[in-house]
Amino acid sequence: MEQMKKQLEAREKFLKQVKVEKEKALAAAPEGNLRICSSGNKTQYYHRQDPKDFNGEYIRGENKDLARKLAQKDYDRKILRSAEKELVAIGKYLSNYPKENAEQIYESLHKERQKLITPILEPKDQYVSKWTAVEYEGKAFDEEMPELYTSRGERVRSKSEVIIADLLSREAIPYRYECPIYLKGVGKVHPDFTALNVRLRKEIYWEHLGMMDDPAYVENALLKISAYEQNGIFPGDNLILTYESRKNLLNPKLIRAQIQQYLK
Repeated sequence: MEQMKKQLEAREKFLKQVKVEKEKALAAAPEGNLRICSSGNKTQYYHRQDPKDFNGEYIRGENKDLARKLAQKDYDRKILRSAEKELVAIGKYLSNYPKENAEQIYESLHKERQKLITPILEPKDQYVSKWTAVEYEGKAFDEEMPELYTSRGERVRSKSEVIIADLLSREAIPYRYECPIYLKGVGKVHPDFTALNVRLRKEIYWEHLGMMDDPAYVENALLKISAYEQNGIFPGDNLILTYESRKNLLNPKLIRAQIQQYLK
């Protein structure tokens, strides 16, 4: 419900901007309307300024810009009407949106009262505790690999993964490192991170592609992304992709932005 409210607020902001732009464009548009007809294989344009004049004045080829402006005017007018209707509908919904949605009611109750109630949704703390308590076996490390550890003491494979893991921890995002999943047609794979959007109760996989200047690595990365997509895991939805090469290193600022965008 909260996600829907945010989406509607974003939509409202967009439509208000469209409304201002189209009102300004219509104020500057030429008078009258456009009539289009065909004569054989040729399209003809007519400028109708008098509502009683069905035919209008023929627009010659050298004045085709007038036809474009009249066509744009008609389009802008329809867009404006649609935007205004949608803004009214969104406004009515948001004005009646409860301060406390159904899922939040349980969280607002006294702890002793909560003990007597079966909520419609498992309490957030319990849900997160169960999710983080899941046991799994990650990938083994080769003996020659350097030992790199995150702030919570888990071993990872690169300095960039240390950065990602520590930023997830700092933002209180539950995650699993290299927890195996099974992709149809591929078998077992180990995403670098499986993070949890607690608000949406949604698992999001995170792959850091750290050798994008190596052609063979890039080819394998493309195959991996394709395998994810064939299993319903898409970048921008439930898959975060970050990239790095020797000349373009990981930017922690962008990692924080990814976390805010997909995991908060």
